[in-house]
Order: sequence, then C-alpha cells, then structure tokens
Amino acid sequence: MLTSSICAAVLSAGAAEPDHARILIDAAQVEGPIDARLYGHFLEFMYEGVKGGLSAELLRDRGFEEAPNAIGLSRHWERYPDDRNDDYGLSFAWDDASAYPVSLELFDVKPAQHALRVDAGGGIVERHGLYQPRVPIRAGIAYQGYLWVKTTGYDGRMVAALEEDLPGGKTYAEAELRGVAGDWKQYAFTLRPQTTDTHARLALLFDGTGRLWLDQVSLMPGDAVGGVRADVEARVAALRPAFLRWPGGNVAQDYHWTWGVGPRDRRPLWVNLSWKNELEPGDIGTDEFIAFSRRVGAEPSLTVNVGGRGATPEEAAAWVEYCNGKATSKYGAMRAANGHPEPYGVELWEVGNEIWGDWVRGHSDAATYARNYVRYARAMRAVDPTIHLIAVGDNDLGWDRTLLGVAGDSIDYLAIHHYYGRKEMRGDAANLMARPLHYERSYQDVAKLIRELAPGRDIRLSIDEWGLDLPEMRQHSMEAALYGARLMNVFERSSPLVAMTAESDLINGWPGGIIQTSGPRTFVTPLYHVNLLYGQHRGRDRLKTTVDGPAFDTSLEGTGVPVLDVVASRSADGSEVYVKVVNTAPTSSLTAAVEVRGLDLDPQAEWHVLTAPTLDTHNSFATPDAVSPRRDVIPAGRRFDVSLPPRSVSVIVLRVAARPRP
Repeated sequence: MLTSSICAAVLSAGAAEPDHARILIDAAQVEGPIDARLYGHFLEFMYEGVKGGLSAELLRDRGFEEAPNAIGLSRHWERYPDDRNDDYGLSFAWDDASAYPVSLELFDVKPAQHALRVDAGGGIVERHGLYQPRVPIRAGIAYQGYLWVKTTGYDGRMVAALEEDLPGGKTYAEAELRGVAGDWKQYAFTLRPQTTDTHARLALLFDGTGRLWLDQVSLMPGDAVGGVRADVEARVAALRPAFLRWPGGNVAQDYHWTWGVGPRDRRPLWVNLSWKNELEPGDIGTDEFIAFSRRVGAEPSLTVNVGGRGATPEEAAAWVEYCNGKATSKYGAMRAANGHPEPYGVELWEVGNEIWGDWVRGHSDAATYARNYVRYARAMRAVDPTIHLIAVGDNDLGWDRTLLGVAGDSIDYLAIHHYYGRKEMRGDAANLMARPLHYERSYQDVAKLIRELAPGRDIRLSIDEWGLDLPEMRQHSMEAALYGARLMNVFERSSPLVAMTAESDLINGWPGGIIQTSGPRTFVTPLYHVNLLYGQHRGRDRLKTTVDGPAFDTSLEGTGVPVLDVVASRSADGSEVYVKVVNTAPTSSLTAAVEVRGLDLDPQAEWHVLTAPTLDTHNSFATPDAVSPRRDVIPAGRRFDVSLPPRSVSVIVLRVAARPRP
C-alpha cells in the first residue's frame, strides 16, 4: 500500500535540502499490526541448497548410484592409493544385482539400484582399497561413519581411515572393522583426527581376500544435529525465522514426500528434473526438516505437489496425515514407526508452486489450477480441518481473479513471487532502488480483488519467494542489501495484508542464497545481515511515519522517488521503538532530523548500520566480512539528528523511558 508517509515524501521532496531530511514518528497513531510470521525463509532442493548446504553428510554418491569409470568406480570415488601401478589384487564392478534395498515407491520406471562389488586378493599393493577425496575435517571432532557390507566369503579385516589426500600422506585417524561376514549389515566406526585438513580423504581399505559388496557409506561430523551442519544451523537460528518453506520451489512439483521418510539408507536417490537433472539423496526428508525447523524456532511450511510426476490430492492428504494424524491412523502409524509417535501439528501447507509457469510439472491455466486447488483443499482438510492453505497466486491479476472466483472461499493465503533484475532494469540501476514501491502499490490491487471476489474472507499475501536476477557478485553486494531492505520496509508497511515473506534462497541454490557454503567454508551476504537486523527488530505495531527528503527519477519506475525509505514499529511489550531507515543515495550522506511524538525516550539509542565503501562492495569466501553491520550508541530522545551514510541500511533502537511508580 502506498502510505501517506511515502506520498508526503514524494510531494514535498523539493522542500528539503539535498543533504537533509526530516522523519516524524507519531507513536500515538498505530497504523496497523506487523504479522508475527512476516519474516520467514525458503529452502529448496537446488544444486547444493540441501546436499552440501544444509546437510552435514560429507560424502557424495554414498550409494554408488552415479555412473562408473572404466575400472568400475562410481563418480566421486577413486582407487587407493592411486592409479600409478597395476593392482591385480583388487577389482571393482558397478553391480545392479546385489544393491542394498531401497524403497522405489512412486517411480514410474523403477531405476536400477547399484552396489560396489569388490574382489580382493593377494596383490602386490598391500594397503589397497578405494577413497573419496575433498573431505574436510577439523581437529578434535569425532567423525561418525558407517557402511553397509555384504559378502559371500570375505576373510580378513577392513579399515576406515581419514588421511592426507596425497599418495603416502599422513594418516589422521583409522578404525578397524572386524567380523565382516554374511548378508547386508551396517558396520559403524568413529574417527577422531587431531589435525584440521580442508581436503582430506576417507579411505576404505581391504586387508583380506574374497568378494564383498559396499553400499550406503556415510560420514558425519560429531557436532551435526539431525543430519544438519552445525555452522549453517547456527546462522539460520540467528535469523529467528518465523517459518521455513520446503521442499520448493519448482522442486515441489517434482517431489514425492515418501522419498524422504523411513530409514535413511532405504530412501531412494531421485533425479531433480527442475535443476539440470541433479541427483538428490533423500537424507533430509520430512522428519529431519520439521525437527530442524523446530530447533531454530520456525514453523515448517510444506509445499505439496499438484499434478507433477503423477501427484494426486490423495498423496497430499496422506502427507498431512503423516505429519498431523494420530499414531493410530495409517500414515500417523508410519510416522510413529519412524520414531515420532506424537503428531507434528504442521499448520502451513502450500498447494503447488508457480503452476502458471510452463517450466514446472503440473503447469496449467488458472481455471484448471483453481479446480485442482479445490480438490486438494477438500482432501487435505478432510484429514485435518485446522490447517491453513496457501494458494498459488501471481503478479498477473487475471490469474488471481480466476483463482479467487473459483476457490476464494477455501484460501487462507495467496502466494506471490517477486524477481527483478537485469532485463527489467534495462541498464538503469535507479530502477532497482525504486522497484519495491511498485510492489507496494500492486498489493492494493490484489486486496481490492480479494474484497470483490471473496468478501468477508481474510485472505492475506505470502511473498514466499523474492529475489534478484543479477550477476553473482552484485547479489552478494551492498546494492542488493539496499534493494532488499527497501522491499522489507514495504512488507512492514503492507502488513497485515502481507503476512509472510521469504527471500530466495536461504542456502546456496540461486546466487542470491544469503548463506553460501562450499565444503567447510561459509560466508553470509549483506542481505543476510539485513534479514538478521530486521528479524531481531520486527516490532508488533507499525507507527505513523512521515518522511520529508530528497527524491530521484528513474527511466522506468517513476519520478520523484524518495531517497529515504523509513518504517517505525513498537515492540510487543512497548519498551522499544525500531526505526528502519534505508538511504538509497549512492554517494550522498543525509542528516536526518528525527522527531518522535507521544513517548518519553531515553537520551541514548542503539544504532545498527550496514554500509560499504561502494555499491558493488561484496562478501565472498575470500572477503566474508567486506560488508557487515556495526553497532554504535548515539544521542537520542524525542528529537535528535542522525547522519545517515550513503548506501546504508540503519536500524535505530529507541528505548521508552521508564515511568516512575506512583
């Protein structure tokens, strides 16, 4: 919604000097509540968003399902110690007749499953086997590993070792596996290296003779919880996400939820049709995701598959029952058998993803989707009538009109996605800084449709994907942080109509992922810092705020656009006021005269500011802290001045003065 605050800024832009502005906050006028679920996040099976990102599993292709090389070793695995010499005492084969059994439910064509067959004999290379390189290890961490082995007559021992990734390199830790015999059995080991090495290797060595098969090898750091990387979980928990959306995204239209439940090693590897046919392990599934969400204080939001890969309303309803049904129900009993007897009580369910797009499975026109939505809603609510459903909306009001006309009486939230970038900007960076105000106006058009087509129905908006289509470094730059902060100000001004939002993505995936991981390394982008500051200082009541300051013109997004974007809110207990100020000026600082009416305030304030030497200053693995917030204490009170650096995002925390007791 285009509030009076922004209107005032546009209309009076010429009244202030270019380097000065005025901000008036009237604490006696609450313009509306800010929804407690406003700031969530979004994870998707995309490249290394889950595997290598969220997941703590250190091994790739742990089930030997990727195509082998000429000597029979699957991708990511190599012969130990190397390929210099002929080791006639060891041979490998990619075997599709003896794999450890996994569930292949809901595959139209059952993919062949493989194990690695090993024939070990008395060759002239004494210490021999296979290994996986590029395994990062840390000193003092216990690494928990296991593998499944079957043999028809192997005599001898096996050894699992962490080593330097060099022929003849140091051995950091090793464990012996004894009694290897018989049908499939899991053999566990623990390795405790006293050296940190970002490119170590896990070796599996055979000190015996005979034939055996290997499958489902695993190695996890001891500080992982529920299969999730400890460093990533800490970063996510700091954001205080209200909800976490999963498994997609486009992948939701490819995914069958049964692929991610049950014993970890019986879950199938599946082909990610949405993202370059990447192979995805099922290690992180429903139970792991819900446990992770709850550990970081977030409500899980699950996106069901509508018509993709043969998905049905009955399948979606079964997922609801798995999550929320009693342990005596069919799928509740499945959950209980998997170690979770109590229902999860998942409230948020999204019915499909971007079905208006021809890139997703289950793509349809609006009328078809609306009819499907009604079928899904009926089936899912028959299992649990308390759930809240999110329907696929669009920036296209024609789609929304059709959907609301058919299904408006059963919709709780309407999902709309925002992406903006090079094509839309057409070379004018000013368009990027102005674009969030376009969305602010567009929300009112959707609100009008809702009132018209679903009168009396409190349908609100879920902007559960928003992001940028810019070169990678620009997405990790101060420029992207300014765009995101202005858009998040728009979300606060538009709440409670806008009830939920999530940037795309949380971890890796799109270059815009605000947590970036690669092997043992991580960094967070400037937009992560914006999300961190806004999540910690959301506030409950939005206060009337008027801004008088300079403006700029754009080639596509309008003229007289305010340079400053400001929103103010009060904490739930009334003890603090949060003033969020975005100075979009690329080179000019602004001295803002701030006045707060209706409250007595402490004479000092806490000032969090995110800025950088240039708009294109960015974070990276090499420079992870090039852009990071700083905290200062500044003079405050009912009236105070603050010098806002160019290209900056500020959160000013004003504390309400304690009143003396009568």
